[in-house]
Amino acid sequence: MKVKFKSFGPIRRLLKEKVIDIEVPNDSTVRQVVQRVIELGGKELRKLIMHGDDISGNLIVMLNKKDVDTLGGIDIVVHHGDEVAILPHVQGG
Repeated sequence: MKVKFKSFGPIRRLLKEKVIDIEVPNDSTVRQVVQRVIELGGKELRKLIMHGDDISGNLIVMLNKKDVDTLGGIDIVVHHGDEVAILPHVQGG
């Protein structure tokens, strides 16, 4: 099935595209979508997204414009046509 992956900031610069279609097996999770994106982007992308075996705490992972933390976490199942996005935390004042 296909899901859309939307990127921002340095992740977008590495992928060279704002939105890419990702092919994943049925019943895949957001975590698996992110892992597939990392496979496509290589080591530099992994450094930006991951902290050890987890997604960096400096990033917000969204599923269909909702923070995955409010939906049950990164292991929530995605469906055909869903949109996964990774955004950097915005700080400032």
